[in-house]
Amino acid sequence: MVFSVQQSVNKDSEVTQVKIAHDFQKQILEIPSLIRVINNYYHNKSDVQAKLKPLALKKFKEGLKTIENDKDWLYTLPTALSVLSEDLLHKKDAFRFPDSIILFEAWMNLGFGALYPRLALHYKFPGLLKGEKIRHVFQFTFSTSRGFGFPIYFGPEFYGYILTIGKILEPLFKWSHTICHRANQAIFLVGKRYGIKRHHPGEFESVIISEYENNMFKGTNTLLHGYFTQDPKKLGVYSNLEETLENIVFSYSIGDHAMNIEKEMQKPTINIPLMTHEYIVKNYNVNFNKYLKSLIAIKNLLIKKILRYKKQKKEYINNMKRIERIKFRIGQSKTFSIPRLKLSKRYSKIQEYSLHIKLMERLIEMLWTSPLYSHTIHYAINEETDLQKTSENRFVTNFDNKSIGSIFLLYVTHFEETNGFTFKELEVLNELEKIRDIMGTMWLYFKEKHFNFALKKLSTLSTLSLDNYDYKKIVNEYIDNLIPIFSIYEIFNRSLSESVYPESIPQTKRLGAYIARFLTSRFNPFGVNLMNLFNKLAFYNWSYFILRRKLNRTRFFNTLFKLPIWKHIPHNVVKKILDTEL
Repeated sequence: MVFSVQQSVNKDSEVTQVKIAHDFQKQILEIPSLIRVINNYYHNKSDVQAKLKPLALKKFKEGLKTIENDKDWLYTLPTALSVLSEDLLHKKDAFRFPDSIILFEAWMNLGFGALYPRLALHYKFPGLLKGEKIRHVFQFTFSTSRGFGFPIYFGPEFYGYILTIGKILEPLFKWSHTICHRANQAIFLVGKRYGIKRHHPGEFESVIISEYENNMFKGTNTLLHGYFTQDPKKLGVYSNLEETLENIVFSYSIGDHAMNIEKEMQKPTINIPLMTHEYIVKNYNVNFNKYLKSLIAIKNLLIKKILRYKKQKKEYINNMKRIERIKFRIGQSKTFSIPRLKLSKRYSKIQEYSLHIKLMERLIEMLWTSPLYSHTIHYAINEETDLQKTSENRFVTNFDNKSIGSIFLLYVTHFEETNGFTFKELEVLNELEKIRDIMGTMWLYFKEKHFNFALKKLSTLSTLSLDNYDYKKIVNEYIDNLIPIFSIYEIFNRSLSESVYPESIPQTKRLGAYIARFLTSRFNPFGVNLMNLFNKLAFYNWSYFILRRKLNRTRFFNTLFKLPIWKHIPHNVVKKILDTEL
């Protein structure tokens, strides 16, 4: 039994294809995995709607009251309803593009059309590690996010096993069923306790292919929930990226869409469309590679300036008389233990050196830990990472991130006011202004043309009825048009340490990566290894079930979708998905 996947392919010559491993285990287990996510999504959605119902009534009454008291009421009611919609969508939406949940819910409602990755985008960045020339980021799009979890399991009688001599294995069947069920319950409770969103509409997963000197290519995989592996693995020596892509295959895991790069060509595979870096630059006027070259140049400039100031500070202290050096060290130790204390004015020159060093070190850190859009003139976007609350930017305590301007220039001003000194490195300020303008050209153009276009399309899509005769065709067109915009927006709206350069921040600040590495370690019998074991058992059970009932793709999907365990999927959605597969 072979499951085929229909993919839409852009006819532009700059949009090529990449190979995705599509073995029978993925083909089978993806189906119950998707249905479980749909069921959980509608369960969570109904809970949110129930909690927001009192708020909805309150806002609706406020809107009516405004209409009665104000003659100019034309836009009042739509605004109230828009705010209500925002409350619902953003509480459920784990994606950073505003209201993207509208598209991903419609995508899920396609049923089988929501399986497997839909599109890959290729972004080119300068290399950062020793010998690394170019870093290629490949971002894959899925209809849903599937958190760490064990497969759907049933008792042996469900699959139609006839246990005679093999009846002694019945306890094993029951044990495996119980373990998976209890493990998923435990994962659910932990997620609920700590607010972890295991299942939500829409997900991007990335891998990195780096080109090193001597045409050596290396790959960096992702672990659970998109955390990158620590060390790149060698892929081989190839003449260019195109040859590399011909000799590797991308693979994703069941239960969580962590992506891997495999040298061994697995079969069967599917081809999905790839939007290349050149295509993105040409059609969306976005060139992150060009911008990063300027940003890395500033990083190198800051490092050079820091080394110079450290040298000057050291020379100044060494030229002091011994008794003065002793007094300085005593005063310095007091400021370490009591931060509110300040050094004596006699050491103002040393303090000036120290403040310049401290400010430039923090600017280097902010290059990697602040969202790209904040590098230029901007307003802080709702639901985005608050720089004041992240551990990477803990020093921006009272910084007003809602101001217009470059995050770097604003922070320089804030630092000067807080510490009562003047930053004298005009060369650094000029370079920060230059990257502000480069990023501004990209971000403001993208925001005005593509971001606003996507918002309007989402607003239109929200009115599309499931009963529409061309529902499937219309939704697929929206997916093709909007997914690239969502993907580019993700790069703008995330820090470089999160999306491209994980090694740019110290390992001690990557707790999530440590946890993911622990769960995926081959030496950990209770993490992904255990989940993979039960995935194999589930695959054998479903394979037996399919062969015994002589099911094709459509009948297998429909049989699973009709099971009574999916209690939270609305009847009209069930009908639409089943009708689509007829």
